[in-house]
Amino acid sequence: MKTYDMSLMKTNGLTTFLVFLSIIFIFTLALIFSFFENIAGFSNQEKIEYINQALTTVAIIIGGLALIVNAYYTYRLSFGVNQSVLTKLLYRTLAWDNNIVTDIKNTQETLEEIVPERFSKAIEQLGNEKIETRFAAIYALERIARDSHKDHWTIMEILAAFIRENAPVNQKYEESQHSSKLPTDIQTALTVIGRRDSHKDPVNQKLDLRNTDLSNADLTEANLSKAILVGANLQWVNFTRANLSEADLSITYLCGSIFYEANLQKAILPEANLQGVVLRKANLSKAVLYDANLEGAILCDAKLEGAILCGANLEGAVLCDANLEGVNFEDSNLQDANLIGSNLQNAKLAGANLEAVLLSTANLQDANFQQANLSRANLSGCENLELQQIEQALGDRTTMLPENLKIPKHWK
Repeated sequence: MKTYDMSLMKTNGLTTFLVFLSIIFIFTLALIFSFFENIAGFSNQEKIEYINQALTTVAIIIGGLALIVNAYYTYRLSFGVNQSVLTKLLYRTLAWDNNIVTDIKNTQETLEEIVPERFSKAIEQLGNEKIETRFAAIYALERIARDSHKDHWTIMEILAAFIRENAPVNQKYEESQHSSKLPTDIQTALTVIGRRDSHKDPVNQKLDLRNTDLSNADLTEANLSKAILVGANLQWVNFTRANLSEADLSITYLCGSIFYEANLQKAILPEANLQGVVLRKANLSKAVLYDANLEGAILCDAKLEGAILCGANLEGAVLCDANLEGVNFEDSNLQDANLIGSNLQNAKLAGANLEAVLLSTANLQDANFQQANLSRANLSGCENLELQQIEQALGDRTTMLPENLKIPKHWK
């Protein structure tokens, strides 16, 4: 009977202890992940390695405790050993665990000391005469920005200042050639800025790249949202799928640049030179482009709903199948522009020059043509055009109208 009681006691004790160990194990896992997630100075790879080491250590400790308790109950069942044996073993195991935690804390403190050293060294190398040294310094700063949240924005500002200092705009930049190459260190700094983790950017802080010469840069998929690029030379730049939403590109020179599928929503581009620019499938909704030069620009399938283009030059521009709903084209020049199949619903075209413009199959519902010049314009096949709309416009017998509309009497 005594043996049966002792066996039952062993079973119940082990079950209780295993449940206790499971709870401790889960709690320890949560602490480990939380601890390493918030440590500054670790790279993601280092965090994974330390977490694996910590998990291995915890598993060994838990397994060791289970073996100790099992051995204890077995020994007590057979020989009646007193509880001091288990107490001593547990004490030694816990002491080992405390040493591991202490080592981890010491590692964190060491890393917190190392990061400033790495930062200072990288800044020093950024001013080195050798381009390969500057190149390495830029990537070193990027690693620090990834590992240290508090240093992220400081590093982005340093790289922006590096670009402004080493690539100032040339007053004769209109003459720069497509063949000229952007210096490697400037391109590298731009690449790092463009692929940064923008979630770490402070609220209301903006990248300052004004008055810089970034011609021929590759900014594919770069994140330059809200960046200040006023007066910059951005000709022949590849902005494919780049994010330039709410960026300030006032008085910039963008000739020959590619903005395929780029996000320019709410971008500020007054007086910008976009001559010959490719903006196919770009998002320019609510963008500000008054007095901008878009002569010969390609805007097929672009989104320009609510954009402001008053006073802009769009002579010869291609806007076929573009969404121009509610766009303000007042006093703009659209001579010889191609707007076939575009959506001009509620567009404001008062005083615009639409001479020889192609508007076939375009949706002109509620578009305002007051005092607009429709001489030699082709509106055949356009949709939702009413007589009262063209009566407000200026045209002549060279204007081609839909079959259901006649030339107004006051037209020459």
